[in-house]
Amino acid sequence: MEPMHLTKEYERDISVVLEEWWTRGFVDLIPKRYGLTNPDQPYVVFYSTGENLQIWEHKAAFDRFKDWLLGKNQESPAFLESVIAAYRPVAEKAAAHFARGAETELDAVKEYAELAREGIMLFSIWYYSGYDERTPEEVRKLAIALRATDEFFARNDKHIKDSLIARGVPAEYAGLVFHEEFISPPPREVLATRAGGMVSIDGDVRFNMTLTDFAAAHPGYSFEGLHAAGAPVTELKGQVAQKGKVRGAVRIVKNKRQMENVAEGDILVSPMTTPDFLPAMKKAAAFVTDEGGIMCHAAIVAREMKKPCVIGTKIATQVLKDGDLVEVDAEKGIVRKL
Repeated sequence: MEPMHLTKEYERDISVVLEEWWTRGFVDLIPKRYGLTNPDQPYVVFYSTGENLQIWEHKAAFDRFKDWLLGKNQESPAFLESVIAAYRPVAEKAAAHFARGAETELDAVKEYAELAREGIMLFSIWYYSGYDERTPEEVRKLAIALRATDEFFARNDKHIKDSLIARGVPAEYAGLVFHEEFISPPPREVLATRAGGMVSIDGDVRFNMTLTDFAAAHPGYSFEGLHAAGAPVTELKGQVAQKGKVRGAVRIVKNKRQMENVAEGDILVSPMTTPDFLPAMKKAAAFVTDEGGIMCHAAIVAREMKKPCVIGTKIATQVLKDGDLVEVDAEKGIVRKL
C-alpha cells in the first residue's frame, strides 16, 4: 500500500483551536450538511510546538473535496449563493464578539465557539470555490468578491488566543489548546508538554512527539520535504528574491516573540515572513525562508530594503540553528554553513 502523501501548506504562529475547527468542518459538518463523502482521509496532519503550527495537507483528500465542490458549483450558482447567504449573518455575529474583545463569560465563550465552527465551515466552501480556477467564472466571482474584504478567519485566531489568555492560559501556550478544550482549557503543565512537539491528525488523533519521530514511527505517512533528523546539511538552495552576498549569524524567527532576538547584521531565517516581522527585518542583513515565491512578503521587502534574500529553501528552519554562521549567496541562491 502506497504511503499517504502530505505536503506542507504553510507554517505560522496560529492557534490549534482554529485549525482544528477548520478541519473538523471537512470531517463532520460538511458531510452532515451537504452530503460529502470522502474516503481519502485524513485531510490534515498538524504539527505544533511552542513556536508555531505546521499544516501538512493530504493532497488526495483535498483533491476529492475540490472535485465534489466543483460539481456542486457547475450545477448552478445557487449552491454558493446559499452558502454565502448563510455565512454573512454568522460572520456578523462573530464580529460582534470580536468587537467586545476577549471572552471570559462561559455563555459567551460557548456562543462564540458555535459561531466560529459554523462560520469556518461555510468559509471553507466559498474560499475553495474562489481558489479553484476550474470553478465557473460567474460562481468564482462571488467568492473572489467576498474574499477581497473578508477578515473572519484571521480575526478568529486573535480572538481565540486573547480569550484563552484572559481565562488563565499562559500566552506562550495559547496556540496549543485543542478545539474541544476551548471551553475549558487544560492546566499549564499539560500545555507545556505539548510545546515540545505535538501531532494532531484531523483534530482527532494526537501524539506528543516531534514530527520527525512521528514520521519514523508511522511509515504510512509520507511528509514531502521533511528533513531526516540528524542528517547533515552544509548547503541549502532556494530562489533568489534580491541579489547580494553577506555573512552573519542565524536568528530563527517563527513568531513575533522571537523578533526581539534579532540583532543588527543577523541573518533572519523564517518559514515565511509577515508584516509583523518588519522591525526585525530592518535589523537583519539578509533573509532566508522555507516557503514563498517571488511575490511573497519576504521577497517584496528584500527588494525594497535592497537586502540579499533567498526564498523557498524548504528546510532552512529545520537544519539551521540560532548562532550558526552562514553565507547567504543571493547571486546563486545558495546558503552555506561556515
